[in-house]
Amino acid sequence: MMHYKQLDQIPNPLSVLIYGTPHSATRADSRKEAFASYDAAWEAGFRAFDTAHSYGCGEETLGLWLQSRGLRNQAVIIDKGCNPGQGGSTDVFSARTIREHVAESLRRLRTDHVDFYLLHRDDPTRPVDEIVEVLNELKREGKLIRFGGSNWTLERLQAAERYAKEHGLCPFTAVSPAYSLLRYIRDPWGGSVSLSGKDQQPYREWLNANRLPVFCYSALGRGYLSGKFRTDGKAPIEEVLARGPILEYDSDENRARLARVEKMARERGCTVSQIGLAWLLAQPQEIFPLTTPSSKEHIEESVKALEITLTEQECRELYGEE
Repeated sequence: MMHYKQLDQIPNPLSVLIYGTPHSATRADSRKEAFASYDAAWEAGFRAFDTAHSYGCGEETLGLWLQSRGLRNQAVIIDKGCNPGQGGSTDVFSARTIREHVAESLRRLRTDHVDFYLLHRDDPTRPVDEIVEVLNELKREGKLIRFGGSNWTLERLQAAERYAKEHGLCPFTAVSPAYSLLRYIRDPWGGSVSLSGKDQQPYREWLNANRLPVFCYSALGRGYLSGKFRTDGKAPIEEVLARGPILEYDSDENRARLARVEKMARERGCTVSQIGLAWLLAQPQEIFPLTTPSSKEHIEESVKALEITLTEQECRELYGEE
């Protein structure tokens, strides 16, 4: 059964698992497939949905689905915009970009506001001043309820927090970095930020202290912890995973973690992905994993991960800190 949390200012409770925009939602020619995925997710208890301005038709598909099902007033929308750090993006880190993206996103989503608006990436060479100012303006206008950053470092979040405090403004109140049991090895996209690894311990401790919701993407290492790739060597990794997750996560260290997850999944009679999600949900931060299972079977499998409780010792053993 799905679990829910009520967050300050947000009228509807959030499902602990967030449904990410499926690939089918980003293509207008496969909208029927996307609608079926969203229908199955809603039936399984998902009530919060993540999308972004840069996801092609993703926002429009989600908006059409919510409208056609009459669910906008029951759903929580987490939207992202302003993506200057990613390779190939032409976005400029500015108040103007944010205003333009918000206006276009609201039109695509067929709504007058989003519950959470997250800046997709950052430009650390630019001051945060006008960014904090415009997000507060949009909040006062009722176009967004809460805002935050996706691929933002701790240093930049703290800079935005200082500016907001000094000027009597609202600070960022949500984050959405990559986070999973796996350590992020390399960034093939540009401007990505992960919470994983010992070097990010200060970031995690800051999140613990401030209790910001963490809408973590790549919660299963973009498929590395989905069960598709197995450490028994029966199928080469290139045959079952795309180039992206291989570049981001494939290493001896992460293969050893996957082997420990496989072993625990066998012992508990569950799946690799369920152990991966259970590990995340056992962390001390206010975690909301983003997951995008497309079939009804995989959607139900994800929800059943909420029934698995891991001890602190088990989490450390899985990570390799025995």
